[in-house]
Amino acid sequence: MANVKTNISPLHHREVFYVGGEYVVDSNGKHTIRGQMYVERLIPGETRGNTSRPFPIVFIHGKTRSGADWLTKPDGQPGWASYFLSQGYECYLVDLPNCGRSPWNPNSGKMIAYPAESIETMFTACQDLGTWPQAKLHTQWPGIGRIGNPVFDHFYASSLQIGTNVVAQERAAQAACAALLDRIAKPVILVGHSAGGAVPWLTADVRPRLVKMIVALEPTGPPFYKVGIESGPGAPWGVSNAPLTYDPPITDPETDFVKTVVEAPGPDLLNCTLQAQTPVPRKLVNLVDVRVLVVTAPASYHAQYDWGTVEFLRQAGVRSVKHLKLEDRGIYGNAHMMFMEMNSDEIAKEILEWVEG
Repeated sequence: MANVKTNISPLHHREVFYVGGEYVVDSNGKHTIRGQMYVERLIPGETRGNTSRPFPIVFIHGKTRSGADWLTKPDGQPGWASYFLSQGYECYLVDLPNCGRSPWNPNSGKMIAYPAESIETMFTACQDLGTWPQAKLHTQWPGIGRIGNPVFDHFYASSLQIGTNVVAQERAAQAACAALLDRIAKPVILVGHSAGGAVPWLTADVRPRLVKMIVALEPTGPPFYKVGIESGPGAPWGVSNAPLTYDPPITDPETDFVKTVVEAPGPDLLNCTLQAQTPVPRKLVNLVDVRVLVVTAPASYHAQYDWGTVEFLRQAGVRSVKHLKLEDRGIYGNAHMMFMEMNSDEIAKEILEWVEG
């Protein structure tokens, strides 16, 4: 399919501000601030004050990334911010705490960076380097996705350092996004990608009346585990590393959840750990009324296990959960960075149809 073009620069008004954060005392008794979050607000000029698009969209980036991901793709083409602005949506682009223009405070812990070779394998040159069965289907990254290719080099140059304490990072993101929703003061659509995909669950958990919908682009998973550049045990709260509210309540997720391994529903998929059917699975009580769309690309490593995330959410009482597998809509060749790839506007169009459905 040909890429669907958007306006290069839809007319819009722009505002930049910070939310959240707290003062902390350093070893010298002086104050610094940590946990603050940079926000870029884009308001469609031609629809300013128009109530036909009642729900703003908050875009939440993944690990090693920033809010710039949604502005311009690595090949120079307009990103999803342009697409949704052109459709009349007010957009908020965040740099999560300790990322990008949200300063890292030394009290926030150790930082690491991922090497280019890991990025090639998992995100940009999957067809040649990926080891999961679906990797050979990857055709939509612009260019060869390897060191020395201008598009890859531009993409990797935008990679950021990340904190090693994932629980602290998710807690900080939750607090900052809750502060943002308080400032917006009306229900929003949260779009989260990859490791940033845990943040919408956490934000909706503390601000359920301010979250209308969640679009989870291959979020943290599978349940109770982590597959990715660094695979291993993870997400002890099912779909997050930081605590979520369940009924009955969870005190210690390692012992309170009763789990079972569920066989994969088809070939080239991974078995996933879910809650056992007995006793009755615990419910994510603050997410039950939030509409959820989980989006999975056919060539991504997530294609193996996002089914488990969808089933976990349904099992946990989320009433409206749809799994959008792009190949089911005739969209092929995408991997984990789908919103940056050549046919990204086709994917955005499918999401828009769900939002407005």
